[in-house]
Amino acid sequence: MSSNTPLVPILDHIVVLVSHKTLLGIAEHIEGQFILAPGGDHADGLTTNRLILLPDGVYLELIAFFDDIDPERRHQHRWGNEVEGTIIDWAFTLPVESDFKIIQKRIGDADTDFFYTDPIPGGRTKPDGTVLKWAVCTSKDAKGDAVAPGSLPFWCLDRTPRANRVPYEVESHLTRHPNGVQGVLSVSVQIPAGDTSNFKRAYDGIFGGQWQYQVPSGFKSSQHSVSLTEGERSIHLVFHGPKPGKVELLPDLLIHIESA
Repeated sequence: MSSNTPLVPILDHIVVLVSHKTLLGIAEHIEGQFILAPGGDHADGLTTNRLILLPDGVYLELIAFFDDIDPERRHQHRWGNEVEGTIIDWAFTLPVESDFKIIQKRIGDADTDFFYTDPIPGGRTKPDGTVLKWAVCTSKDAKGDAVAPGSLPFWCLDRTPRANRVPYEVESHLTRHPNGVQGVLSVSVQIPAGDTSNFKRAYDGIFGGQWQYQVPSGFKSSQHSVSLTEGERSIHLVFHGPKPGKVELLPDLLIHIESA
């Protein structure tokens, strides 16, 4: 990447944790609102998912732990202790994995207690047998402990074509949702009081300027933004689409829709 070209994060996906029972019945629950895309089992054997692809190239990952796994293995998983039925995490991506070094340097220069790990390989196999490979980078604090999921975004960097992982263009019929949702307009992150300034500096480092992101489709909006507030740890989205209002993703998870 040219040193004269600003590096702007690309919003990749939003992670929603559900029970395995809920995941098995999710198609019926969202019928008439969203179209469900296939997912697959993850390489660690602990989780499985289904996807909701959006026209802007971002997707929602509905993920569940298998019921019969070792409870201790679940406990040790990054998302193993998160609350089911909620948005638990979110990810950025970049066109080129090597550009992540720029993000790491920005964080290092940001006078914050956080840093990002080097890329860690991951993957899953789709139901049709397609093998997906990527690398994940997560945030840690100065002691080397993992930062609470969702407080800072993680990074999902593709090592196989992203189009295989997120076929929102090739299978565009999967993005034509009955509710008209077109994409993610904004992301709001709440963190407990007391460390706001530290997180703010970290976000300044991630963005290297204004807290705005791009989306994979290239659709541009000045409202593609991230905000940080104090409160009970949580993540909130705003969708954009032609029918402003609210949409129910899960029984206790409503998401606002606004005009872009």
